[in-house]
Amino acid sequence: MAATAAAVVTRPIAPEQASLWSDAWRRLRRNRMALISAVYLTLLVVVAIVAIFKTPYSYRAVGVALPYSGPSAANWLGADILGRDVLSRLLVGAQISLIVGVGTQVLVLAVGVPIGLIAGYYKGVADSVVSFIINVFYGIPDLLVAMILLLLLGPSLNNIIIAIVATRWMDMTRLVRGQTLALREREFIEAARASGAKPLKILFGHILPNALGPIIVQATFGVPAAILFEAFLSFLGIGVQPPTPSWGSMASDGLAAIRIAPHMVLAPSIALSLTLMAFNFLGDGLRDALDPRSRR
Repeated sequence: MAATAAAVVTRPIAPEQASLWSDAWRRLRRNRMALISAVYLTLLVVVAIVAIFKTPYSYRAVGVALPYSGPSAANWLGADILGRDVLSRLLVGAQISLIVGVGTQVLVLAVGVPIGLIAGYYKGVADSVVSFIINVFYGIPDLLVAMILLLLLGPSLNNIIIAIVATRWMDMTRLVRGQTLALREREFIEAARASGAKPLKILFGHILPNALGPIIVQATFGVPAAILFEAFLSFLGIGVQPPTPSWGSMASDGLAAIRIAPHMVLAPSIALSLTLMAFNFLGDGLRDALDPRSRR
């Protein structure tokens, strides 16, 4: 009987999962905006990596051009208030944005996924406690939590990531909890229980793989939200501290001189907007591709 139940668990799932992912890839390839966004983000990652080793000028170098000077052959995007090269600082700012966006989602997944799995699978007291904590966090403004943490911990890149995770883990936890509640009653989970599978095996071997689609989509949408949040904190002056450039702080520096040097605001604003749109278009494409209801 145990061998029969184990066969029921293992045999039907693998072909179905393989078909789901291959079908999702085919539908994603038909979404032009998602593909264009993926190409843009790939180039952005490559440029950010190259900028670790080489930029036109050091982002710290002062006086490489006249302050407020516009784009030229020597400085493609002009110079800022201290005569620093805007392009070099923009490239380093891309590193900050990607580190914050990806880093926060890695930690959000590390925190939110296990908590959501436990709350959804065991229900009862665990689910009640997690739901109560989530509701409490949803009742407190995100910006207020982030500002308090940064004031207590001090403004730095690591502390910014911690502050954003503290305001974003609830979304992932609630999503995973809902997926777990729905999947725990499915037949293959009952068969896994009947075969003697341990709870950890059921959670991470059966429930989590079947919930990966929505989790991936949620993480994809979480990256631009974190990038925007960091840019806003830096714009307010409580994010990444000078001389390290952030797209938010660069826009803040150029705001006072927007009439005489609009390039100081336009360059980081356009870079931020394109990156946010790319992640959102890619997230939309992944959501449509991984939605079983849209399969043909």
